[in-house]
Amino acid sequence: MEPNQPLAVSSLLVVATTLIALGLSVFLVFHAYRGYRRHRSRRMFYLAVGLGMLTIVPMVAAIGVVGFDGPAHVRSVSLSLIERMSQIVGLCSILYSLLIPPAESTSK
Repeated sequence: MEPNQPLAVSSLLVVATTLIALGLSVFLVFHAYRGYRRHRSRRMFYLAVGLGMLTIVPMVAAIGVVGFDGPAHVRSVSLSLIERMSQIVGLCSILYSLLIPPAESTSK
């Protein structure tokens, strides 16, 4: 057994679980967006945006920052900043979707 083999297995597990989580996230956002398109509900639109910002954007940012060629500290800080900003926007979007009165939710 080579000394790098446990690292390779753990890296493979991280990639596999990330891809599964990304697939589930895309599935949820797609169905929320489909609900928006079917019922023309602004609430569903903001829910889809919020879910995307909470789930998809941080994962894609993490994958993108790995390819960034720069100091590790800059990568870490930029990834944390992107993730937190995405979470704030996502949570605000979901909160807004919950606060829209049902009568104003559908477009005419």
